[in-house]
Amino acid sequence: MTPLFEFALRATAILLIAGAVTLVMRRAAAASRHLVWVLAFAGLIAAPLATAMLPSWRLPVLAQVAPSPVSTVEYQTARLPTQAAVVDAPPVVNEPAAPAAPAARAAPAPSGPARDWRAVLGLVWAAGAVLTLGVLLLGLLRVWLLARAAQPVTAEAWTRVVRALSGELGVARRVTLLRAGGPAMPMTWGVGRPVILLPADADTWPETRRRQVLLHELAHVRRHDVLTQLAARLVCAAYWFHPLVWVAAAQLRVERERACDDLVLRSGARPSDYAGHLLEIARTLRVAPVAGFASVAMARPSQLALRLLDVLDAQRRRGAVTPRAALRAAIAAAVVVVPLAIVVPVGRGQGRPVTAAADLETLPVDVRARLARAPAGFLDPALPPARVASSPAATADTLKGCERGGSPRRHSSVHVNNGTAVHLTIGRCDVVFTAEGDFTFSDDFTDIATVSRGGEVVVELDDGESLRRLVVRPGPGGVLEREYRVDRETRPFDAAARAWLAETLTLMFRASGLAAPERARWILDRRGIDALVEEIVLLQGDYTRRQYYDVALGSGRLDAATIERLVLRAGQEISSDYELAELLIGLTQHQPLTAGMQAGFVTAARTIQSDYERRRVLEAALQRRDVSTQVATAMLEAAGDIGSDYELAELLIGIHRIRPMDDAVRDAFFGAANSLQSDYEHRRVLSTVVAARPLSAAMLHATLESAAGIRSDYELAELLTQVAALNVIDEKESPPYLLAAQTIQSDHEAARALAALANQRDVAPAVVRELLETAKGIQSDYELAELLIAVARAHRIDAGLQAAFDSVAATIQSRYDYDRVMAASGRRGRAELD
Repeated sequence: MTPLFEFALRATAILLIAGAVTLVMRRAAAASRHLVWVLAFAGLIAAPLATAMLPSWRLPVLAQVAPSPVSTVEYQTARLPTQAAVVDAPPVVNEPAAPAAPAARAAPAPSGPARDWRAVLGLVWAAGAVLTLGVLLLGLLRVWLLARAAQPVTAEAWTRVVRALSGELGVARRVTLLRAGGPAMPMTWGVGRPVILLPADADTWPETRRRQVLLHELAHVRRHDVLTQLAARLVCAAYWFHPLVWVAAAQLRVERERACDDLVLRSGARPSDYAGHLLEIARTLRVAPVAGFASVAMARPSQLALRLLDVLDAQRRRGAVTPRAALRAAIAAAVVVVPLAIVVPVGRGQGRPVTAAADLETLPVDVRARLARAPAGFLDPALPPARVASSPAATADTLKGCERGGSPRRHSSVHVNNGTAVHLTIGRCDVVFTAEGDFTFSDDFTDIATVSRGGEVVVELDDGESLRRLVVRPGPGGVLEREYRVDRETRPFDAAARAWLAETLTLMFRASGLAAPERARWILDRRGIDALVEEIVLLQGDYTRRQYYDVALGSGRLDAATIERLVLRAGQEISSDYELAELLIGLTQHQPLTAGMQAGFVTAARTIQSDYERRRVLEAALQRRDVSTQVATAMLEAAGDIGSDYELAELLIGIHRIRPMDDAVRDAFFGAANSLQSDYEHRRVLSTVVAARPLSAAMLHATLESAAGIRSDYELAELLTQVAALNVIDEKESPPYLLAAQTIQSDHEAARALAALANQRDVAPAVVRELLETAKGIQSDYELAELLIAVARAHRIDAGLQAAFDSVAATIQSRYDYDRVMAASGRRGRAELD
C-alpha cells in the first residue's frame, strides 16, 4: 500500500465523520457546521504531520499470501511484485529446480526490470497538484489585477460605516475599501490586510443595502474566511484525486456564506429586505473569472436558492460559535484525527504481515538486554568456528554505534520493488542492503555467493563516524568483483572486511527477518537445536522470532519436554498476539498435544491478550481428536479468561460441533459457558449442546443447571422449549428444568416453557404435579389458562392429578378463562354451576 493511498484512506475517514456530524447538526447554526468543516480540513493538514512525528499503531486490515518455505535462498527479480510494497519478511523465494550444493547456486538472469508504478503514480499526483495550484495562482493574479484597476473609497459616508461596523464586530485589522470600474460582485480578499471590493454603482445603493453588504463582508474578515478558503484550496491541491475533498470544500463555502448571513440578521436586518438585496446583487452582478478561487464573493447564483430559504426561515438557529465551544470542538477533532493519523494498515495472511509505512516494525528490546539472557560462552551460530575465532566481535553484534546511545528510533523494514532493499536504524548505526537482479547468500549466510548478470548487491554501514560500503557485481567468468570503501577510500576486501560483512549481514538477518526460515534451518542443520534456541535470544521483531520458532518446532527432532520448553519461551519472547497465535496454531497442526506439552501450550495461550487470537489458538487445539481429556480440560479453563462473549461462544460452539463434549470435560466446558455475560451467547452455546443428540443424562442435567444463569426471559424460554422438544424430561431432569422456569418473570415466557414440558406425552404424573405447582407463579389469567388447557389436552386429569389441577385453576380470577380450563378438563365451569 502506497503512502498516497494511506493518506486517502485517512482523508476518507475524516471527511465521512465530518459529514455525519454536520448531518446530525442540520438544525444547528450554520457557524457550527462551518466550524466542523474547518476542523475537517485542519485534520487533513495535520494527519500527515502527525503520521510523520508520532509513533505508529499497526492495525491488521489487509491480507497478503506468503510464499512457501524453501531450502535455498534465491531472490528472482522477475517474480517480484511490480508495485512497491513493504514487508517484514524476505523477498520472494523460489525452490531450485534441482538439488544444489550447500553453497547457493547462480540464479538465472532477470527477464527485465518491472515498471515502477509507484513512481508513475507519484508523477500523476504531482501533475494534478501543480494544475490545481496553478488555478489558485491564476485567481491570486486576477485579484491583484482587480486591486490595481480599482479606486480607493474615501467618502465619509462609506468609511464612517466601516469604522462603526468594525467596532461592533470587533475587527481590529484595517480594512481597505475599493470601488471597481464596472459591475463587480462585492467580495473580500487578503489575510493580513483585508480588502472589500464594491461595484462601480455602489454609491446609488440605499443605506440599508450599504450597511448589510458591509456587514456581510466584514463578517468574512472577522471570521478569517479568506484564510480558511486558501487553506481549503491547498488541501484540494494535495488531495485533488479525492472526490470527497471537493464535496467538503463546496460545503465549506455554503456554510461560510450562511454563517455570514446569520450575522447580518442577528444585527437587526429584516429577513425580507436582506433577501431582496441578495437577490438583486446576484441578478445584476458577477464574479470576475477565476477571481473566486482567491476571494470570497457575497452572492453566487449557484448558492442563492438555499440561502434565500435560510434567510426567510424564522425557525432556523443563527447563533455564533463561542471561543469555548470552538476549543471543545478542536479538542474533539484532535481526539479523532490523531488515532487515525497513527494507524498503519497491516496485512495479515499466512504469517506475512504487510504494511504501507516505510518502517515496518519497531525493535522493542535492546540487543544488549537480550544478550544478557543468553547462556554464558555463547558464540554466534551463524559464523563457522574458524571465522568466529578470527572475529570475536561478531559474536555479539557489537558494531560501533549499533546499540549504544544515539537516537531512540529503532525500526526494521524490507522493501520489495524491482529488487531487494533492507534498511535498519539501531542507535546511531544505519545499515542499508540493496540488491538489483537475482542473488544468493553463501551457505553460512556470511557472504554473497552469486549475483546475476547486470545486477549488483550493495551493503552499507554508517556508524556515525565512518561509512563502509561494499558493492558486489558479477565479473568475467562468473567470478564476483567486490569494491570495498571506507568513507571515500578504496580498500582491499581482506579478512577484516570479510569479518565486517559477516557481522553486518548477521545483524541484518536478526533485525529484519530477511531469509529467516532458510537461515534458521541452516543453524539447525549445522549447529543443532541448542544453537538455534540461543540464536532466537538475539532476534528482533516478533515475526522473525516466530519464523525461527516455527523451524525449531517443526523440525521433528524435539521431544515433548523440549517442545514444552520452547513454547513456554515463545510465550515470553513473542509480544504480538497474532504471531504467537500463528506459532501455536502451527504447532497444533504438526505436533501431537500430549499431556507433557500441556503446561507450556496453555501457559503460552494464556499470555495472548486478544480474545480473537486466543480463540483461534484454543479452537485449533481443541478440534484435534487426539487431545487428551487432561489437555482439553486445561484449555477449556483457559478459554474462561476470554473476555469477549462472542469469541468465547464461537469457540465453545465450534469445538462442540467437531468433538461433542463428553462427561470427562463437562465441568470445564460448562464452567466456561457460565462465564458468559451475554444471555444471547449463553443460550447459543447451550442450544448447540442440546442439539447434539443423543445427550447423556448428566450433560442434560448440567445444561439445565447452566440455563438457570440466563437472565433474559425470552432466551431462557427459547432454550427450555428446545430442551423439551428434543429430550424426555423425567423425574431426575424435571427439578433443574422447573427451577430454571421459575426464574422467568414474564408470564408469557414462563407459560411457554412449562407448556413445552406439558406437551410431552410420556411425562410421569409426578412431573406434571411439579409442573402444576410451578404454574402457580403465573399471574396472568389468560397465560395460566392457556397452560392448564395444554396440560388437560396432553394428559388425562385423573384422581391423582385432579387436586393439583383444581388448586391451580382456582387461582384464576377471570370467569371466562376459568370456564375455558374446566371445559378443557371435561368439567363444568362457574357459569354452569351458577
